[in-house]
Amino acid sequence: MPRTKEQYEKIRSEKRALIKEKALLLFAEKGFDATSISDIARAAGISKGLMYNYFTSKEDLLQAVWDNLTEVFALMIDPDNDGEISDSEGADFIDKLFEHLINNRPLYKLYYQISFQPTVLNFLTTRYDPSKAQREQNRIIGYFRQKLPSNNMSINHFTVLVFLKGLALVSTYTESVYDNGFLMKYKEFLKECFSHN
Repeated sequence: MPRTKEQYEKIRSEKRALIKEKALLLFAEKGFDATSISDIARAAGISKGLMYNYFTSKEDLLQAVWDNLTEVFALMIDPDNDGEISDSEGADFIDKLFEHLINNRPLYKLYYQISFQPTVLNFLTTRYDPSKAQREQNRIIGYFRQKLPSNNMSINHFTVLVFLKGLALVSTYTESVYDNGFLMKYKEFLKECFSHN
C-alpha cells in the first residue's frame, strides 16, 4: 500500500530533523569547515545524494539548524499562534524558557561552540537570512519591553535582547555557580517583576 501524503511529510520532517541534529553535533565536534556533506549523510544514515533532497548545500543546512532555535522560541511565546501575546502567555513563556534552557544545556553548548567558528560567524553576520528569527525575536522582545520602566523603546528592546541572550549563556555555562534551584528562584523573581507592570 503506498504512503499517504501525510505519512510522506511526517517521514520527510523526521529525516530533516535527524539531519539537522547530526549536522549540529558534527559542526561542533569537527568544525563547520571540516564537516562534509558526506559526513553528515553518513551520520544520518542516508546517501550523499539523498542528502541534497533535503538541503541544497551545507549553508542551507546551517540556516535550517539556526532556524530551529527560532521555532522553539516561537512555540514558547505564542502557543496558540494567534500573533498576540497575552499576560498569561508571557508568564508561561518565562516558565518554558527556564525549563527549556535547563533541560537543553548540552544543545546550547553546541550552538555556542559553532557560533564563534570564523566561517559560521561570517555566515551568520553576512549571509544568514534573519527574517524569521527577527520576526519571532521581535514578538518576544515587543511583549517584554512594554513592561520595562523606560519610555525609550530602543533601550527597552536592547535590554530584553541582552537579557535573553545573557540568560541563555549564563544558564548554559555556569551550572556549578547558578544551579537549577537558583535559576528557579530567579524565574519566580522575574515573573513577579513582570506581573507588576
